[in-house]
Amino acid sequence: MNSHSVDIGLIGAGTIGCGVYKTISENKDIIEKRTGIRLRIKKVADIDIKRKRPVKIPRKLFTTDARELIDDENISIIIELIGGTTAARELVLAAIRSGKNVVTANKALLAHHGGEIFREAAANGVHVAFEASVGGGIPIIKATHESYVANNILSIHGIMNGTCNYILHNMSEQKKGFDEMLQRAQKEGYAEADPSFDIDGIDAAHKLSILIMLAYGFFPEFDDIYVEGIRNISSTDIGFAEQLGYKIKLLAIAKSTDSGVQAGVYPALIRKNTQLADVKDAFNAIHIVGDKVGPTMLYGMGAGMLPTASAVVGDLVSIAKTAQNGSQPAPPMLYAEDAGHRTLVSTDGLSGRYYLRFQVEDKPGTLGKITTILGKCGISIESIIQQTRETNGGEVPIIIMTHESVEKSLRKALDRIRKSMTSVADAIFIRIEEI
Repeated sequence: MNSHSVDIGLIGAGTIGCGVYKTISENKDIIEKRTGIRLRIKKVADIDIKRKRPVKIPRKLFTTDARELIDDENISIIIELIGGTTAARELVLAAIRSGKNVVTANKALLAHHGGEIFREAAANGVHVAFEASVGGGIPIIKATHESYVANNILSIHGIMNGTCNYILHNMSEQKKGFDEMLQRAQKEGYAEADPSFDIDGIDAAHKLSILIMLAYGFFPEFDDIYVEGIRNISSTDIGFAEQLGYKIKLLAIAKSTDSGVQAGVYPALIRKNTQLADVKDAFNAIHIVGDKVGPTMLYGMGAGMLPTASAVVGDLVSIAKTAQNGSQPAPPMLYAEDAGHRTLVSTDGLSGRYYLRFQVEDKPGTLGKITTILGKCGISIESIIQQTRETNGGEVPIIIMTHESVEKSLRKALDRIRKSMTSVADAIFIRIEEI
């Protein structure tokens, strides 16, 4: 087999960039034997070329000027791994307009500027590959873009943030509180010093935005995606959920409906001993239902130096083979955006079953008042758990599981309870997803 050499420019030599260099250096021979493609990183751009790295990269490859890579005529593929949405956007667009293919792991960039980037790529006849942007080494982008092409995607339910899954899983296993498990996640390297993007659901929402684009053909306005994190999930809720036969997971969800796409990131109760409920620690899993293929699930490490690097290198090979075969790249088609028939449905339009927890003063009549207000707002109750104290007084939890209810009506009921019953603290409500 005659080998084809491909020169690559790497922008960003952080953790993932080092993983890409390590993967290519160690496995370039086996990649070449399998594909006939010989990958070579010709230049590396980073703002700090002197800092210590987990992988040794020859100093001669480094530059602090990323434009050197874009202007190099021999470099045909640019890898963008600097993150963020400002400098990354400028460099990616400059690379595209210079006729270079791009590989990126930058979910925030695509969530906020994906439409612009893919249109520029199509106009300039280049490819933008982004497998590593969702699910680390899990091949969810290729599966959604290619393997499910014959399907109407009915639903997506994903555990897409390893930090949140690590925290919730260990709150359940260790019977510890949120703050303690967050500190452990930070100590073990699963959470950043500032974990807001993870625990507030923003990271998962970026990834969901990309999957919506692939599944439904339009980029949603990011601010229109409902996002709720896990800060308010307590060990009390996890304990009651397990008593009722459920686990609590942070899910990124998209569902196709007649009126549009329901999309959101939020904690949800899912039944024990199901595939998603059993996802442990920092692993990711994405459950997709197609109208022809039925239910499927992809599972694996959703982050980390080498799993993510594996996805980046897979994109490099895919682009190189496309170019070698003389084929035109096939960027995602934003078909629904042109037709204008896809929108996001407000959470007010959602309906489903709900877990409610009220922290109330332990005195007669409280439960009756709560159930009366719920009933007047059309909320039907499936079951109730009411704990009592051995002595009168003090606060106790009341747990209510509802039948199918409209979320707008539920929010109205909870607002009435809050305003009319001073003995009841603000209720916690968590959606129930049957997957």
